[in-house]
Amino acid sequence: TTLAFCISLCLMASVVSLFILNRNGSLIYSLETQASSQLSSNDKIRLSSTFHGISAIAAQISPLKNRSGGAFGFLQTTGIRSLDADTFRLQCFHTATLMKIFCVMLPPYVDVEPLLRQVYSHYSDYVLKNPFYELDMPIRSEAFEKEVQRSLSEFSAR
Repeated sequence: TTLAFCISLCLMASVVSLFILNRNGSLIYSLETQASSQLSSNDKIRLSSTFHGISAIAAQISPLKNRSGGAFGFLQTTGIRSLDADTFRLQCFHTATLMKIFCVMLPPYVDVEPLLRQVYSHYSDYVLKNPFYELDMPIRSEAFEKEVQRSLSEFSAR
């Protein structure tokens, strides 16, 4: 029974919201998966811009500097990758193009980097290949939205 309880707890791990920031820190996409945690548009913008600023500061004051250097050292991302609290976790994937894709989840926590990478892949496939999309503008793509929803439901089913 203890094993069954642990398995059910792992299945209850949930992503509450997902955000995508452009390289300037502007919110270009947000999705909330639970109706009980609806944030206003201003709250979403405030949360995302605060995270962008704190992540930039953390990258600058970090005692661990990028030591790999080399020709592709600029591709090494820096900043906050995970922020754990008692009641939530914020996990971020920094892209090579300086975008940030992050989510807020409730306990029990699992690593969601594969999910965030998949969202970035969907962004590349459905948004960037759209000839009518302008960089750094809010994402308004039904196909992208559908794929993100599918990825979230598949991830939650694990």
